[in-house]
Amino acid sequence: MGEEHKPTFMENVATNWAAFRLFLWNSEKKEFLGRNGKSWGQIGVFYFILYIFLAAFWALMFFIFMATVSPDHPTFDSYVNVPGLSIRPKFDNHVVEFNPEVKSSYADHVAGLKSIWDGLSPSDQTGEEYVDCSNNTTAPEGKFCRFNREVFGPCRPPNFGWDEGSPCLLLSLNRVAGWVPEDYEEGAVPEEVKDVYVPGNVALYCMNYKNKHMYSNNTIYPSAGIPSKYYPFVGTTNQEKRAKYIQPYAAVQFDFNIEDEQIKVLCKTYVANIKPLGGLYDTDYESEVVYEFILSTKSKDEL
Repeated sequence: MGEEHKPTFMENVATNWAAFRLFLWNSEKKEFLGRNGKSWGQIGVFYFILYIFLAAFWALMFFIFMATVSPDHPTFDSYVNVPGLSIRPKFDNHVVEFNPEVKSSYADHVAGLKSIWDGLSPSDQTGEEYVDCSNNTTAPEGKFCRFNREVFGPCRPPNFGWDEGSPCLLLSLNRVAGWVPEDYEEGAVPEEVKDVYVPGNVALYCMNYKNKHMYSNNTIYPSAGIPSKYYPFVGTTNQEKRAKYIQPYAAVQFDFNIEDEQIKVLCKTYVANIKPLGGLYDTDYESEVVYEFILSTKSKDEL
């Protein structure tokens, strides 16, 4: 018996190339890529109908989705339905150390306050969408209440009191869709804000935190707090309205009398629908912020 012939590499290449060419176009059967004209037509019609159906289904689902969402409010709310209290400027770990005589120790904080101050400029509130909401009346639909930054009193440029050892901070409520502050009923105003509470405002109160002997005084501007007319927050999902909405603030100025001591301050929001937390945390509020000051005597090189 003769030896079986084993094709060479080039013979394998030639055979495979011929098979591939036949697959591309079979002139005897008139087939392209293994299918004749009728088969290609059938599969083309099938996929055309399939993708038309998928596109129509997607368009229908998108139409239904858009019909159920509001351009101004999210469809679902978070379990966090009470706004927290925040301070500006932000501090690392809510701790700030500064020396009134060393400008570099508080320059960044003043710059942050100046940025907010500039953003509340009357020249940016001249459009027809801005109105004066006198007597604490809310703005009409599609309008926004103007904010007067002059209510911050002495908390103003150039240094917002930091150069005098009486630093100012800005307090505001976090943005929560649909939340509107509710006034206290007569006789239900907490003792802490009884002297300053005015219906139609979110009262604010700052106090010492576990160090009564170290802390002296603070003043809120305006004394009644943040007017309720700026709520609810507008523009949660509408970027155009979000850009026009004016975030309301109140200023708090501190007067410290002890140097080189860490002074912890607690500020709270007082309004009828923000209450102390229950259970084991009944001494905590849903809307409060704690931060620490160190009025330092260190030099520029030490800070």
